[in-house]
This record gives sequence, C-alpha cells and structure tokens, in this order.
Amino acid sequence: MKSTIRNFSVPTEVCLVLFICFGLAILNNTVWLFEHLWLASGAYPAIETRHIQDDDLIFLAVFEVIASAIALWIGHIRGWSLATLGLWSSWKWTGVGLLVFVAFLLIQLALGTVIREVLHSTVNFHRVSDASIPIIIMISVVNPIFEETFECGYVFQALQRHGMWLTVLASATFRGFLHTTMGMNGFVFMFAEGLLHGFFYWRWRQLWPLIVAHGLQMLYSLLR
Repeated sequence: MKSTIRNFSVPTEVCLVLFICFGLAILNNTVWLFEHLWLASGAYPAIETRHIQDDDLIFLAVFEVIASAIALWIGHIRGWSLATLGLWSSWKWTGVGLLVFVAFLLIQLALGTVIREVLHSTVNFHRVSDASIPIIIMISVVNPIFEETFECGYVFQALQRHGMWLTVLASATFRGFLHTTMGMNGFVFMFAEGLLHGFFYWRWRQLWPLIVAHGLQMLYSLLR
C-alpha cells in the first residue's frame, strides 16, 4: 500500500486527496445546483432557511477529522505535512488572524450593500443555528483547520507552479462552489473569502492566521 502511494503521480495524489476530503461535498453541491438551477428555471429560491442542529455539526466534525487523518497519512507517505503547508501557531499570527477576520467582515458588509443597493437583490439564504454553544465552539475549531488546510494550503501546493492568479482564483472558486448550498450569496461571500485568504497565503504561506480568522467568522455566524 505505501509503495503504491509513493509511486502516485502528482495529479493522482491531488485527485485522491480532494476526493477523500471533499468528494461528498462536491457530489452534494452538484446535485443541489442541478435541482435549483437546471430544474428550477435557472433561479435560486428567493429565501431559503436552514436550521443547524448539534447532530449536523457533530457529523461534520467527525467526518472532517477522519478525512484529515487519511489525507495527512497519505501526505506523510508522500513527504508533506501540516508544517509543509505552513501551519505554525504564534501570538503574532493569531493577532494577524484577528485582522484578517475584521477585513472579511468589512468585505461582507460591502458586498451585502452592493447586492442590496446596487443589484436590488436580497440575501437568499438564512441560517438559523439551534446548536449548543459547546458544539459550536467545537466545529469552529475543527472546520477551520480542515478547510484552510485543504481548500487553501493543499490546493496552493498542488497549483502554485501555475502562478499566483490561477492558483488564487482556483482556490477561491473551489471554496465558493463548496458553499453553493448557501445560495448565490453564499457563493459570492465565500469566493470573496477565498480571494482574501488566497492572496494572504500566497504572500506569507501561513495557515494559522487564516484558521483563526475562519474560526472567528464561524463563531460570529453561528452565535449571532
């Protein structure tokens, strides 16, 4: 098994890691898009409300821990690790993560204003959190580590030879696609987050500030 994994080509490794980490999400989002765009005359529903329960977040956390373990085991065999992707924590980078979080809030505010005032549209997704505080804290730790490690760090490692613009845009588009079940506004906001995180990561190659910013954003979203 290990010798087979060591002999994988780079494209095979990338496809395998992304399938393990995001295969279910890709399938779910593809089906959702087909149902809501092609079967619904090309339009998102006006407003979609989703209630988030403890069971949903526990399932997500367990899945992400298992997928991360498998992907990192493959990475260990292939010669890369979390350190390779730039995961080092420090108080300095924690503070930077807070600034990245504030920057994303401002971007969200600006995009929300454009959607509402310029495009004369409304937010078409409303998320109501019924989850308990301990579970919210738990998913706000697990999910940012998982998503930033693989949506940003790993995707950049796989595509960086193609240059900054293609890598950043591909990572941001992938992040947006993985959140399309949150509606068009979900795609737009997460694409914008992907651009912000992508340009930051390309410049400094540090995952920890992005994990901190992502965790704060999740806490803000699920607790308000």
